[in-house]
Amino acid sequence: MTTNKFSILNAQCLILIALFAILSGCSFLNVDMENKIAVSEIDYTKTADMYQPVIGAYSKLRWPGMHWVSNILWTGRDDDMTSGRTDDQQDALLFGYRGGYQCPNSFWGLRIAWINSYDVIRTCNSALEALDKYAQHIQPGSQDYADYKSYRGEVITISSWMYYMMASSFGPCVLLKDNNQTRFVRSTQQHVYEYVIAQLDSVIPDMKRMRPNQMPHQGAFTAFSAEAIAARFALLMGDYAKVETYTDDIVTNGGFSLYPDYYDLFKIPGKLCDESLMEVQVTDFGLTTGDYIGIDQWYVSQGASLKGTVGSEQIDIAGWNFCQYNTRFVDWCKARGETTRLEVSCLQTGDKTRDNFTVTSSGIFNGKAMLPYDQMTGGNTEWGRNNNVRLMRYAEVLLMNAEAKVRNGKSGDAPFNEVRTRANMPTVNGVTLEDILDERRIELCSEWGLRYTDLVRTGKAETVLNDPALVRDQANGEWTTAKAWWPVPGDQLTNLPDLALDPE
Repeated sequence: MTTNKFSILNAQCLILIALFAILSGCSFLNVDMENKIAVSEIDYTKTADMYQPVIGAYSKLRWPGMHWVSNILWTGRDDDMTSGRTDDQQDALLFGYRGGYQCPNSFWGLRIAWINSYDVIRTCNSALEALDKYAQHIQPGSQDYADYKSYRGEVITISSWMYYMMASSFGPCVLLKDNNQTRFVRSTQQHVYEYVIAQLDSVIPDMKRMRPNQMPHQGAFTAFSAEAIAARFALLMGDYAKVETYTDDIVTNGGFSLYPDYYDLFKIPGKLCDESLMEVQVTDFGLTTGDYIGIDQWYVSQGASLKGTVGSEQIDIAGWNFCQYNTRFVDWCKARGETTRLEVSCLQTGDKTRDNFTVTSSGIFNGKAMLPYDQMTGGNTEWGRNNNVRLMRYAEVLLMNAEAKVRNGKSGDAPFNEVRTRANMPTVNGVTLEDILDERRIELCSEWGLRYTDLVRTGKAETVLNDPALVRDQANGEWTTAKAWWPVPGDQLTNLPDLALDPE
């Protein structure tokens, strides 16, 4: 990972993290320091500093946007995964099939998911305000002005990511269009989808048309990143013409390709590879201690416990054992003939990894979160400490493209089989919608609750999530359409009564 002055991970991040710090208030709508610093301390005539607010937005996406407890809720909603543990954070189980989708609005993790998402969005709003102030000192038509327009696109792409996570989890949510907003009635999902797509469409033409790993600020989001997010929203809307348009452009003009080695795709060699459309960047600077730009316990929380021997030294790597797969998912993968994807995705008790570490935890864990010991910084065996978080991959774009084509009466064979071939699976002729949904299930397992979202948007959730073969901890629990989305956290309803009103 580059650490030069052009990287969004440079030392300025540490300053921006402090400037955009979280306050301890109860509501995501507290007006915090980010709205005051800009007025008194930033010289907007120094347009060479114009990227700093964008760095602040990326910093906020990384933390607290990538909080571990939000992740176990996001990934534990479908029939393939649960939050995992019965001896810690048991209430998290109530958000999935094991707890019958009871989703208590008092769970602290639900509040974190809500507040942190809006913390990112508020920071993006502040960044846009700052960029607009810089623009007052820039000549229209100049390169600086083109950069300003592109930077705005990056920030809107960041906030759009958070709106996607909110809309796909909470359903109706507040569109926070301005940090001084005083009315907080939630918007319907349709309204959220339309708003975000309109925002993205307004900036995509001004953004750089290249891969993130080609950007001057390496890893920054591009026009193709924005199109990928827009395609996700269009998929939720059922607007398959839009999905096809966005994804066709990425496939035809983006220069993306699938990383050839699925094993290393989610590990250090796969960081910012040509498959990456969006990543949250992390670095330990190659140091065992000291400077670190990271994501707290994101990977540690998902990690199993591993034991191995390196030379004559016994090494123990301890994870928290959250995010566990259902054994039925593993059986389904085996019946399909999955090999590489099954090995990479699922770490089972007693399995040996390629670097000869043994899984000692009891269960089946998310192997995509596993960083091999020989890829860790020497002396630092914390799970995933130096690894990026993959937000969107080209494989997902190909599968969205295949689905849109099939739904639009065309052949989806080419993009579909591109994904299959990388996974060492046989190609399929005349691919169907069911084929594509199954391919999404395995290719994107454990990623952002996409399996759950697919079940809901295709009308399969009630049948699949209430399958009597699923082992439940709560006998009276079941999924219903009324439970499709998480409730608003209880303290937010108390602080902001508008949230209890019907969505508009």
